Amino acid sequence: MMPAATPAPERLRVPHQAGAPTIVRRWLRESLPHLPDDVRDDLLVCATELVSNAVRHARPLPAGDLCVTCIVGPRDVEVRVVDGGSVTQPHVCSINLDSAHGRGMFIVSKLSAVWGAKSLDDGTQEVWARIPVRLGACRSVRSSSTWSSTAPPHCSPAPPRCGRR
Repeated sequence: MMPAATPAPERLRVPHQAGAPTIVRRWLRESLPHLPDDVRDDLLVCATELVSNAVRHARPLPAGDLCVTCIVGPRDVEVRVVDGGSVTQPHVCSINLDSAHGRGMFIVSKLSAVWGAKSLDDGTQEVWARIPVRLGACRSVRSSSTWSSTAPPHCSPAPPRCGRR
């Protein structure tokens, strides 16, 4: 019996600037038309928060950009953002209802099944979130001309996974 195929990650380079979340949302929306609406909505919110945090709190990659990766599996869809690193790791803040900021990772923690961040050996940082997909709810999600077929520099491959995806 052959093992299940592992979905290939899809990557997009975006400028390290305020408009990056808009670019990422458009890319994900156009590239994943078959995701259930609720999953796509949660993915878009999480991606927006991760990219916004990278622009606000982290340095760009050497080319002045960020790398966003999306992996669609049978049970979840994962978004990863690689930036040039930061002094601090992303974390969930206590919520202050009077503040205009500080809710992003709280929102990500509530919409995703799991999220995390790690500093990579080259000084870059990767932050990711996995959004659950109901079994059988996701049809084929390929293929769009906007997907990149090769991994650009500083877009690290997905780490080894625990269990099957």
